[in-house]
Amino acid sequence: MSPSKIGRRMALSAPLLASIALALPAGSPAASEPAPPPAPHASTTTAAYVLATSAMLTAVINPEGLETSYYFQYGPTTAYGSQTPTVSVGAGVAEVKVGKPVSKLQTGVTYHYRVVAVTSKGVVVLGLDRSFTTKTQPLRFEVEQVPPVPFGTPFILSGTLTGFGNANHQVALQASPYPYLEAFTEIGVPAVTNAAGRFAFRVANLASSTQFRVGTLDQRPLYSPVVTVHAAVKVTLHVHSSGQPGLVRLYGTVTPAEVGAQVSFQLRKAVRPKPSEATTEQPEVTTRFESQFATVVKKAGRTFSRFSTVVSVRLGGRYRAFVKVSPGALASGYSQTVVLHAAPTTVKKTKRKG
Repeated sequence: MSPSKIGRRMALSAPLLASIALALPAGSPAASEPAPPPAPHASTTTAAYVLATSAMLTAVINPEGLETSYYFQYGPTTAYGSQTPTVSVGAGVAEVKVGKPVSKLQTGVTYHYRVVAVTSKGVVVLGLDRSFTTKTQPLRFEVEQVPPVPFGTPFILSGTLTGFGNANHQVALQASPYPYLEAFTEIGVPAVTNAAGRFAFRVANLASSTQFRVGTLDQRPLYSPVVTVHAAVKVTLHVHSSGQPGLVRLYGTVTPAEVGAQVSFQLRKAVRPKPSEATTEQPEVTTRFESQFATVVKKAGRTFSRFSTVVSVRLGGRYRAFVKVSPGALASGYSQTVVLHAAPTTVKKTKRKG
């Protein structure tokens, strides 16, 4: 083709190319590319009501006229790992404030979360990532109460350390004996709390009533409330039959020696509980002990004393010996129960007249 013809063709093509360029706006996709599907707007907003183990995740969603549902993804990293149930927000065209509570979170941990909106057509819109940190609970001791312990008997003092960092925490037991004027001193070997913060100390020999407390071994130690454990006199009770029904000898020992102390032989009886007696801390009282006989403690050895008396049993059942002492280093105590049989009753026969 001659150069003159090529020039004429290019001249004719230039206006056509210009008209095509004017028909397509700058940056427009090719006519063959489909338009993107409509999508809702989803915005992750600040978490509310953040506590030690729970929080409220919030967001704002505009369905833009599409049937839309949402859920939250959350976890300790941006990989999340957990999500809330899916909830519908309808197909409106206005912004909707939404929120879902999450619980069973770890104390003092930073959590990431985001909202996820999904249309009925399967279009997924991800909100931006946000984070919050759960609150920390201060450490606190809960020590269980201990009933009176017989003199010289070992017992367990246990409890729980609650709050942030309560697991695998070193704690020590401290004591101040009666009259509770001495400074608390550490006794025994320190313990380590388990995964739930539980701890227990074994006290081998309680010789007098003592106040106890548990403390952490931190640079700034934390101490539990004081718990008083009363050491009660140790009482034994034995029965010797006389061979005559209902007539027995009751005898036993009191340790340490409490010469002159009153001994009551008490019969266990069933009682009907009163509605006011039952509380969440104390169960209903269904039995009580009533005194039937009495005697006094007499001298025996350096470390213990004795009592003995002969009684005629009119009411059979379970009996115990209760030794009452003046308040001080030792508390009143009682023995184990024994079964006493009453003498059989005799019925007199009367002769009929006539």
